[in-house]
Formats: sequence, C-alpha cells, structure tokens
Amino acid sequence: MQLKQISRILVQFSPYTGQARSAREFLARVTSAPAQASNPECQVQARVRVKGDPYVEIEYGNKQVARIDTGKLTVAQILEQVQSRAEEMDTMQKLKEAGFGTSQLESGWQQALGKETPSIGAVQFVSRQA
Repeated sequence: MQLKQISRILVQFSPYTGQARSAREFLARVTSAPAQASNPECQVQARVRVKGDPYVEIEYGNKQVARIDTGKLTVAQILEQVQSRAEEMDTMQKLKEAGFGTSQLESGWQQALGKETPSIGAVQFVSRQA
C-alpha cells in the first residue's frame, strides 16, 4: 500500500466485535514497513474502544478528510477506496506540475463530451482542425 498522498490515518475499532476484522487488517497493512517507507511522515493512529462502530479516517495531503465505516467492508474494499482517491490526487498533482490547471481540464472535458449543451444525452462531434 502506498501512503504517498496521505498525511494522517486514524483507525478505530472495538476488539470485542466481529466487525473489527477489516479495520485491524487495514491497520496492519498501513503500519507495515513498505507502507511506512512510501511516506514516513504519515501519522498512523489506532483507537481501541469498547463501544462504537469501526471506522477509518483518512486525511489527504490537501486537507480533505474521508471517513470510511468499515463494519461491513472487506480490507480489499477499504484499500480500494483509499487508494483510488490517493491515485486521483497524485494524477491531478502531476497534471498541475505539467502546467494544466484542474479548471482547464474539466472545462475541456465537458466541452468534448458535450456537457455544456442544453439537451441531455445529445452527442456532439467536434471536427479536428490542424
């Protein structure tokens, strides 16, 4: 697991419930040596509580916080949610470094997909100009 775009992780679970398994497995993965090597500045905290539903709280590098209720999820589903957001942020950072602003990309994609047209579902073909 890569922690590149993540600044803080909080894992809360109760060791007395069966719903805590995925949260404990997630905690084990984010505290592993390879994960910690990917971002040594990422703070990982665990809270063991007698009552309460298990959850994972992720704070990304841009200060966005995501809370994932892990009671009914597998560790693979938790990892997929966390990694997909981190990969999206990494891609946006690379595009910004290359000189593309997010507003430029979104408006360009919307125009190419025909999202700015008043009719919904219409397909618009844009001719290429040299």
